[in-house]
Amino acid sequence: MKVWIMTDLEGVAGVFSFDEHASPSGRWYDLSRKLLTQEVNAAIEGAIEQGASEVLVVDGHGAGGINIDELNPEAKLLGGRPLLLPWGLEKGFEAAFIIGQHAMAGVEKAHLSHTESHTAIQNVWINGARAGETAIIAAVAGCFNVPLVLVTGDRAVCLEAESLIPGLETVAVKEGLSHGAAISLTPIKARRMIKEGARKAMVKARSIMPYKLKAPIELVVEFTEENKSSAEILSKKPNVKQVDARTIKIEGSDLLEALQRWF
Repeated sequence: MKVWIMTDLEGVAGVFSFDEHASPSGRWYDLSRKLLTQEVNAAIEGAIEQGASEVLVVDGHGAGGINIDELNPEAKLLGGRPLLLPWGLEKGFEAAFIIGQHAMAGVEKAHLSHTESHTAIQNVWINGARAGETAIIAAVAGCFNVPLVLVTGDRAVCLEAESLIPGLETVAVKEGLSHGAAISLTPIKARRMIKEGARKAMVKARSIMPYKLKAPIELVVEFTEENKSSAEILSKKPNVKQVDARTIKIEGSDLLEALQRWF
């Protein structure tokens, strides 16, 4: 079974701050990259022990989060920018994991929650439903018939994932008290739980259906007030309409087409 892993940084145990942990200029950024890579390694180990024959890791954090020198040698890494769709999924996989994820923007007590950008994006809707990065990733994987079977991160994103995909495995490595504060497991404990979660997810993989959205797609993106100029710029693309000063509506025959007009 081939396994595809999307990664992020804000949902990792021990990561507490955008500025200090998730930004290259932060004093704890190198530590955060190490912690993420170790959580990914735990997921890889669990997957391999349960029969994974190949693993592709996608470095999904904006500035890059994976330390390739410490990555499990049995995996391959997709990195660099721009990180073009469909993120390597076209190569054929049977199971998808998301490691280090955060909840969508606006969720109460969701630690470091945002959708795509914590400074530029206010909200995203797909076919009328609010969507976060978990839903977007799951739906892109679904375009290639790959089921999302494991999500790790804070408790809020685990609940978000469970509401989208019944039966998938989740591992909560911390719990938000507010947007900026959380109670975290120790990295060692988190990695133990992620490895076990990956093993369980592999067992479930063939019983979980891919997450698919009904076509055609209507994608609505609301920018923050500080970045409302993006709405006007993007509205010049085909099938992109400006709804108001900071909101656009994108129409696509499928999700990939719609996202390619935004990203």
